[in-house]
Amino acid sequence: MVLDIVKTITTMKIRLPISNETMTKTMLMTAKHRSIAALFNENFWDDAF
Repeated sequence: MVLDIVKTITTMKIRLPISNETMTKTMLMTAKHRSIAALFNENFWDDAF
């Protein structure tokens, strides 16, 4: 089930031309996406174990 949800999530990476910084944004648009939002938290895997 989770893998089916993840297949529909879009992540955008944008490189800013002046600073050359890369920004990443994961788009959690639906209720199903938001139900697994914690998995996208950068600290989730550190805190899980």
